[in-house]
Amino acid sequence: MLEYEKKFRAMGKTKIAGIDEVGRGPLCGPVVASAVILPENIDIPGLTDSKKISPKKRVLLYDKIFEKAVSIGVGIINEDRIDEINILNATIEAMILSIEDLNIIPDFLLVDGNMKSLTTIPQESIIKGDSKSLSISAASVIAKVTRDRIMKDYDMIFPHYGFSRNMGYGTKEHIQALGENFSTPIHRKTFKPVSDYLPNFNDIEDIKRLRLQIAATDLLKNAHCLININFIEYYILTSKDNSYNFYFLNTELSKNQIFDLVDDILHNDSNKKDISSNLNISVISVKFSKAKPKIKYEKYT
Repeated sequence: MLEYEKKFRAMGKTKIAGIDEVGRGPLCGPVVASAVILPENIDIPGLTDSKKISPKKRVLLYDKIFEKAVSIGVGIINEDRIDEINILNATIEAMILSIEDLNIIPDFLLVDGNMKSLTTIPQESIIKGDSKSLSISAASVIAKVTRDRIMKDYDMIFPHYGFSRNMGYGTKEHIQALGENFSTPIHRKTFKPVSDYLPNFNDIEDIKRLRLQIAATDLLKNAHCLININFIEYYILTSKDNSYNFYFLNTELSKNQIFDLVDDILHNDSNKKDISSNLNISVISVKFSKAKPKIKYEKYT
C-alpha cells in the first residue's frame, strides 16, 4: 500500500498528499473530498478502500489517521453547487478545496481515479487508488466518515428518507419516500428521479415544518453541530464555538415568553441543564422566493 509513496519519495517528493472523494452517486447531500499527507513508512493496520470497511471500523481508523497524519484537508461542495456546475466539476472543486485546506503545501498528489490535473502541483492519478495507496485510502476514510456524519445530521432534520441508513443513495426506501413526501432542500434537483419529485410549495401541508428544516440545514452548512430539532415547539438547538444556541421559528411569542420557554425546556430535560451558562437565543424567519429561501436571524441574547 506504500508502493506509490515510496516511488515518488525516491524521486525527492517528501510531502505527498493522497486525495479521494465520496458522494458522487447519491441523490442528495454534498460531495466530500479529503487530502491526507502521511509520514514516511507509516503503518495503519486495516486501512484500505473505505467502502470495504465496516462503519464501526471506519470511525476507529478515522481517529487513528487524525492521530498520525502530518496534515489533513477536507473539501465540501453542497447540492446547490452540484446542480449549478454538475457532479464532475463539483468533485474536482471539492478536491481542490481539500488541498487548499491542508496546513502544509504538498509537493506531489496521488489522486484516486482518472482525474485530470487538479492544480499546478505534480500529480499521479491511480485507478482504484483507494486500494493501492495508503495515502489515498486514508483520504477515502476521512471523506466517508465526514460525509456520513453530515447525512446522519440531515436524518434528524428530514426523518422520513432514511438518510442515516442510505446516506442519500437511491435505495428503494429513499425513492419511496420521495414519492410520498417530495424532495427536500438538500436533494440534487438535476438528478433523476429527484427532478420528478420537486415540491410545489402550495402542495406542502406543513409549511412551518419546512421552514424549520430549511433553517436547520443552513445552520449545519455554517458549521453548527445539531443537537436537537423540535417539530412541536418549532425550535432548533445547536452548538458552535463553545456556545449553545436556541433558534425559534418566527413566533407570536414575546421575548420574555421565549425566555420562559427556554427555561422550561432546560428544567424538564436533565441532559440540557448544563448548557444554560453559555447560551444564545435567536428567532428565525424563512421567506420563500423564486431563487432560494431567504433566512433571517434575530438574536435575542
